[in-house]
Amino acid sequence: MLDEIIKQAQEDLLLREKARDEAYGRARKARTLSKQAILLLHSGEVGKAESNIGEAKKLLSEIIEYTLAFPEIAVYDAVSAARQEYSEAAILYGLNTGAGYPALERLGVSSTEYIMGLADVPGELRRQTLDLLRNGELETAEQNLALMEEIYLNLTSVEEVSLFLKGLRRKLDVTRNVNERTRAELTIEVSRERLRKKLAEVSEKLQ
Repeated sequence: MLDEIIKQAQEDLLLREKARDEAYGRARKARTLSKQAILLLHSGEVGKAESNIGEAKKLLSEIIEYTLAFPEIAVYDAVSAARQEYSEAAILYGLNTGAGYPALERLGVSSTEYIMGLADVPGELRRQTLDLLRNGELETAEQNLALMEEIYLNLTSVEEVSLFLKGLRRKLDVTRNVNERTRAELTIEVSRERLRKKLAEVSEKLQ
């Protein structure tokens, strides 16, 4: 009797271990693809980024098969982190391409994973904004800053339930600092551009 119970337990544990390994492998690959997608967006390779995001989504959807059998897999840190990274990449892609914020249901992630991924987007937008400032694209840089501030303001509204969103408060602190620095740098560049135009006007009049 006991040996049958032990044998059944061993089989169950082996199945769980195999399911965990399969889920972890897909989660790791999906997270890597999402990170690469963000870098591709920064370098302007939108098509490749879209392909990466699509592949990451497919891998994450395959994990559902294992979570149905073993629900605890859905809340493993590696799986949740991969979904957060995927959410971040998908949101950044939507904002970069003018498609806007992707619906949570379309991404197939939880509200927690979506929010935590969204909280990292301002940092990526800042990186793009700095490139825009270097290229003199002030108008687009201002649009990026507006998105950064929109994200921050909306995320502060869910801070009250941050007990269920481990790490959100820290991310909000980082986002606030990122936004303030970006606003200051943008203000300086706008002032310089105005001064440049003014000097150009004066020089033209003198000539």
